[in-house]
Amino acid sequence: MVATKRVELKDSGVIFNEEEHTYLFGDKYLSGITGMLSRQLYDDKEFEGIPPQILEESRCYGIDVHKSCQSFDQDWYNDGTVEVAGYINLCKENGLVHEASEYTVSDGVAWASNIDKVFRASDNTFDLADLKTYGAMTPQKLEKGRFQLSIYAYLFELQNKKAKVGRLFIIHLRNKEKKDGTFDYICNLIPVERIPSDICKDLLDTDLRNEKWVNPYSIPDDISKQEAEIRELIETKNAAEERLSTIKAAILSKMESLDIRTWATQTMRLTRKLPTTRASFNSSLFKADHPDMDFSPYEKISQVAGSLMITV
Repeated sequence: MVATKRVELKDSGVIFNEEEHTYLFGDKYLSGITGMLSRQLYDDKEFEGIPPQILEESRCYGIDVHKSCQSFDQDWYNDGTVEVAGYINLCKENGLVHEASEYTVSDGVAWASNIDKVFRASDNTFDLADLKTYGAMTPQKLEKGRFQLSIYAYLFELQNKKAKVGRLFIIHLRNKEKKDGTFDYICNLIPVERIPSDICKDLLDTDLRNEKWVNPYSIPDDISKQEAEIRELIETKNAAEERLSTIKAAILSKMESLDIRTWATQTMRLTRKLPTTRASFNSSLFKADHPDMDFSPYEKISQVAGSLMITV
């Protein structure tokens, strides 16, 4: 077996100005990724209606948490904050080996951005993570993080020809005091599925042409137009099930009090099932206790049809 040569990360040659948040490559300023995503996917309305003071406080809090985690990774300095303690635990629990923080990637032509965390998975494979400090992780925020990390992965492999990107994560850290005096504590590692590089490249190229990109992952109009009807049907179904459950509980109580097993009309039959016990076999526990046994002759494999889950 030929040993894999250890890949060292390549410098992009881009100069990042933290204060102005600009990327300079030679004599040319390159565009960042987050602004492009806001333009293309969210019409620059992501923070509409939020007071400027709140936005500034959130921005400063996020910068502080990023710097605290970076100080630990690069200098082994633990500032004692809850966020850093959570970050350390996440890295230990998931076997993440820090390789770089705020690592700049670029195509050398138009785009550049900093990847919050790069973790080495093997000699030539790296995991990428973006650190988020906002409150609830909404589907929109999760999707934006997915696009962001996928584009980072595309630029990362473009810049480091012999390297591969393995997993993509959002590191969600937060410990902010709420109005009632309790703390909004969040410490999660959220895996995200990578978007193919050709889709990422198409998004970047479309933005450079000043055109509006058509998101292939967006819900089709004919389905989105059914949202109100779907919501109404689900609410009706839930109300009907709740009412039926109440009726069944009242009937069962009366049958038990009269010691009746069966009632029937011309069109309906009510049957009371007596209390009983049920035994089940814990296959997972049995396999854990007998790891050397071959269970395949006793296992029945069944095909499970795909299904749709709707959450409103």
